[in-house]
Amino acid sequence: MPRFAATERLDTSVAPEDLLLTQELANSQGPPTYGIDLFDTPEPAQAWLDGLLEEYPGAPVIRLGPGEIERLRAIRASLHRLLARGDETLHSGAEPPLDAPVNLRAGPNGVEGSPVGTGVDWLASAVTLELFRAQEHDLLRRLKLCHNPGCTVIFYDRSKNNSRTWHDVATCGNRANVRAYRARRKASSS
Repeated sequence: MPRFAATERLDTSVAPEDLLLTQELANSQGPPTYGIDLFDTPEPAQAWLDGLLEEYPGAPVIRLGPGEIERLRAIRASLHRLLARGDETLHSGAEPPLDAPVNLRAGPNGVEGSPVGTGVDWLASAVTLELFRAQEHDLLRRLKLCHNPGCTVIFYDRSKNNSRTWHDVATCGNRANVRAYRARRKASSS
């Protein structure tokens, strides 16, 4: 079964492989205008999860049980809160928006981490580990929530100066620019 890539379907900047699981989970619900939420019912949620984990090295097979779709939604909401505020949230001392254990081992090759748990808890652990590694390599600040208030898309900012604010300038950026232009025009005509 081919991987369901919500991020690619939404035409966003795709994160590097080390952050792809996190971005795909965050984008499992499209903007409200798309009317897409892969966690509405168990069937699309399981298909999304199967396709995604098929490409994740060392991932276990996860069968969604009762209540686990709610847990997936909660993890996704935590990611959106984290990314809406940027990576400074991780340094603020505030309660972490996503709390999952990871396994760390020190060895001859340095410190290595791996996700722990079963089911959706394993997924939360894998996402937490990706966020930690991204922060360590200064990549987390590039994973952003689109600044359009009605948009929920998470994109990876590949611009040289990390200055992108919209997942797609042609849609979200254009609307914001038109609103600003009309407001300036109205203010100058008054």
